[in-house]
Amino acid sequence: MGGYAYDLSYSGRPVNDIIDEEVDSAEHDFLVYLMGPYTAFNAKYAYDNAKVLKSPYIDDPLFDPDKHIVKQKAEYEKALSDLCDSIRNKIKVRPFIATDVDIPTKTAVRRKGLTEDGLSVLDQSIAFAAISDAVIFIYSMAGLNAGPGSEVGAILGEFNLRHNHHRKAKKPRERFRIFCGPEFSSGSIDEIPEAYGVDVVNFDSKEAILNQIHSFIINIERKEREEDFPVFVPDV
Repeated sequence: MGGYAYDLSYSGRPVNDIIDEEVDSAEHDFLVYLMGPYTAFNAKYAYDNAKVLKSPYIDDPLFDPDKHIVKQKAEYEKALSDLCDSIRNKIKVRPFIATDVDIPTKTAVRRKGLTEDGLSVLDQSIAFAAISDAVIFIYSMAGLNAGPGSEVGAILGEFNLRHNHHRKAKKPRERFRIFCGPEFSSGSIDEIPEAYGVDVVNFDSKEAILNQIHSFIINIERKEREEDFPVFVPDV
């Protein structure tokens, strides 16, 4: 992977150590990496007559235009951050999104003229997913899903999770789960269970997704107690 060996380090420092410094602690040090859209869909950018709508944003269990608009930009990222806070407070584990960790992307390095190498968005996601106890993808009609949509196959493929892959899985598929909001539809996401053996679950409220995430984590903890269930299996 670009910029670092598959020992999960960046600039000579283990990614685990960087996350320990920058991600808020919780009652249990169970690490949950959360991925999803960072920008909310705004009808004003897509339709000339959007001004006649009561709101240019799609109703969503997680995104609230009154809370998640920053400097006139609708940020679904803020909704994901709020969800992380709820997970931390109610489930007592340690969730985070990529922007919680101060590793610059390659684009940020070029734009800001930084002297460090940076790490591509995909390489960051692979590293964060590798070291996390649980990995969650969230898809919503209210967000722009092109980024996370392209990442899911690349990440699951990186861990050799496609059925009938000739190499051993680098991470158990049961540590991944996909959550889809109301009315979200995608042919490629719908086929994830068959192609990769990763469950896709629908949610219609914030309470529902919190309960579903809690059950997901409980199942992982049970498997950790009952069998050999590694977080990550590096190449030999």
